[in-house]
Amino acid sequence: MDASRAGSKRESLLLACLALFVGFFVAANLFGAKLWEFTLFGLRPIDIGLPGETFVATAGILAFPLTFVLTDIVNEYFGRRVVRTFTWLAIAVNLVLQPIALGAAAAPTVSFTPGIDSRTAHAAYELAFASTWTITLASLAAFALGQLIDVGVFSWLRRRTGGRMIWLRAQGSTIVSQLIDTLIVIYLAFYVLPMLVGDPHMSAAEAGRVSLTNYIYKFAIAVLLTPILYLVRGMVVGWLGRDEAKRLAHEAHPADPG
Repeated sequence: MDASRAGSKRESLLLACLALFVGFFVAANLFGAKLWEFTLFGLRPIDIGLPGETFVATAGILAFPLTFVLTDIVNEYFGRRVVRTFTWLAIAVNLVLQPIALGAAAAPTVSFTPGIDSRTAHAAYELAFASTWTITLASLAAFALGQLIDVGVFSWLRRRTGGRMIWLRAQGSTIVSQLIDTLIVIYLAFYVLPMLVGDPHMSAAEAGRVSLTNYIYKFAIAVLLTPILYLVRGMVVGWLGRDEAKRLAHEAHPADPG
């Protein structure tokens, strides 16, 4: 493959990863104000020694785990510096969107849906989107710290395994980073920041329950996403070519034995 074509393929891959990464992160924050309850294939919290008949989590975790796969792929082929750049860009996009979300929530609402008046529609929209500023601020702190920890653990495990067993470094980095991320984002978004402005969303105990649930869910999804990680990695190798993919990974981690 000539240098020009290889460079074009690398650029396309990087832009696709950036678009998906930012998109999933924005979606996670937009959906984050909604709480939902569920069981894990019939498994309840009480079945594993935790309080409650159902798990409670933010709807944002439907999108957020997909950033794990992209983080690991970008780290593998482009290195920690690019992951950090992606992280700050994703946070910046969320911050830029906040005035738009708040403005949309504050704008007068007209409802043409039978059975739902304008006041009800406005209250629902405001509840869903006007409170996302706390989630975004919490995400700024939690996601930035979590990503820094994730790429550090991922790179350390990559060196220790000689570039083999991507599942191990992906799961290991996720287990550590998402524990920190989850605790910070839930407590800041739903307990600390709302309490500071006199609009508490939940108690410290409730925030703890949601944090634990979110973490268990993220851990379970991270394990289930392992085949997806290998599938995406295979797609990357197929897109770049095996030799180019290997060279790119080596350039991203030149000190690694693999």
